[in-house]
Amino acid sequence: MARWDQVVRVNREIEERFNLSAAVRSNGTLYLSGLTSIDERMMVVGAGDMEAQIRNIYLRLERALSACGCSLLHVVSETAYTTDIEWLGRAAHVRDAFYERAGAAPPAATAVEVRRLFFPEALVELAVVAELPA
Repeated sequence: MARWDQVVRVNREIEERFNLSAAVRSNGTLYLSGLTSIDERMMVVGAGDMEAQIRNIYLRLERALSACGCSLLHVVSETAYTTDIEWLGRAAHVRDAFYERAGAAPPAATAVEVRRLFFPEALVELAVVAELPA
């Protein structure tokens, strides 16, 4: 179980509404909860558009990492949950561009197809593990 001194609030409204911690620091590692393509009103951004959702997720990821003193350079692992694995593969260039712009090597990655996600219009959700800077 996480302790309060390990929690980094990234989006307090979402975290309190769903009783979760978006980011937890532990033993030099940062664990980020699944990110979906939602806005501040918790509405899905890019409904029906995998590329738009991936773009929004990585923008949210960059903000979350920044709030924790990290960047894409610190990401070591990611797990993508998607409702359409083939579509995710065709849209992977959007993800790749974020890592390329950051000058980061691609992290260890896994993609899993699931029947559905919490937000019905969400096509992908991304959970990330990053190494905290020394």
